[in-house]
Amino acid sequence: MRKQDIEDIKLGHRQLLFDFEKDKLKEQEAIVRSCIKDQIGKYGYVILDEFVQYVKELHNLSDLIILQYIFWFAEDLGIHFRVDEKIIEPLIVKQILIESIEKSVKIVANESVDNSKFQDVKFLYKKLFEEKSFNDCIEQYEFSRLLAEKIKNWEITLKTFKSASQKPFFPYEEEINGCLNFVGKISVKLDSFSLINAFYDKKKEVQKLADDVEKISAFYTQHIDFWKNLVQSFEEFNNNLYELMKDSNIARDIERLKQILSSSAPYNMITEAKKLLDKMTQRCRIKLLEKVDDMISKMKEHLDNHKAGPDLRNKSLYSLRTVKKRVSEANNIESISFCLIDAEKKFDDFWDEIKI
Repeated sequence: MRKQDIEDIKLGHRQLLFDFEKDKLKEQEAIVRSCIKDQIGKYGYVILDEFVQYVKELHNLSDLIILQYIFWFAEDLGIHFRVDEKIIEPLIVKQILIESIEKSVKIVANESVDNSKFQDVKFLYKKLFEEKSFNDCIEQYEFSRLLAEKIKNWEITLKTFKSASQKPFFPYEEEINGCLNFVGKISVKLDSFSLINAFYDKKKEVQKLADDVEKISAFYTQHIDFWKNLVQSFEEFNNNLYELMKDSNIARDIERLKQILSSSAPYNMITEAKKLLDKMTQRCRIKLLEKVDDMISKMKEHLDNHKAGPDLRNKSLYSLRTVKKRVSEANNIESISFCLIDAEKKFDDFWDEIKI
C-alpha cells in the first residue's frame, strides 16, 4: 500500500454515479466483499495490507479501489478495524496509516451473535472461571478474546502433562488426547461469531473439557509425587518383594493396586490408593520383621550348637539386628525392599563365613 492511496480514500457521503458506473462498481464491491468473507471465515480476521495484496493478485484490482471498499464496509458496520487490539473508527485508521503506513490494522467481521446465546455463553464462562473482575457488559469481540485465551491455556496445560501420561502406569493419556482433539476443533473458530456460537452449541462438551482439564491438572500437580511412589512400590514388589506376595492378604492388596494403576482415570481412587499403600507397607514391614527374626533365630541356633563365644555372637548377630531396626523404622515399600536385600545378603554372608 502507498501513503497516497490512503490519502485518496473517500469517507462520509458518497457521490451519485451513472448507471453504467454503478454496474462496474457493484462487481468490484462484490469481489472485495466476497474476499473479506472468505478470508475472515478461514482465519477469523485479516491484516489490511496483506489482504489488499491478496485481492490485488487474485483479481487485478488497484490498491485504492480495494481500500476504498474496505473503508466503506467499515463505515457501514459490516466490519470493523482493530489497531493494537482496540476498535478504531475508519477515519482514525486512515489518519494512523497516513502517519505510519507500516502500522498493523486488523479487519474483523461484525456479525453479531444472538443475544440470548451470547448471554448463555457469558453465564457458562462465569460458572467455569469464577472471575470476580469479569465485566458483564463486555462486547462480543473482547469476550471472544477471553474465550480464545482460555482455550489456549487449556491446550498448554494438556500438552504439559501429555508426555508424562504416556509412561507405564501413568493415567489420562486417552483423556488428554481427547481433550486436545476437542480443543483443536473449537480453536479454529477464530472470529468472535463462530467461537461464541461454538461454545453455545457445545456447552456440555465445554463443561466436560473444563472439568477434565481441572481434574488432570490437579492429579499431575497435587498427586504426582504420591503416584510415582505408588508405581515404584508396585515395581519393587515385582522385582524384589515377590516372596512376600505368598501372604494372601498382601497378594490381594497387590492385585487391587495393579487395578488402580491400570485405570485410565484414577483421580477418584487416590484416597483408596493411599490407604491401600499404607496398609501394604505395614503388612510388608511385619512380614519382613518375621523373616529377619527367623534369620536371627537360625543364626543363634547355629552359634549355640557350636558354643560360639560372645565376640563372635555379637559380631554375627549385630548386622541383622541393625537391619531389623531399620525395618521397624521403614515408612515406604522401597525402604523395606532395600532392607530385605540387605538382610538376605548379610544372612548369606554369615553362612559363607562359617564354611570358611
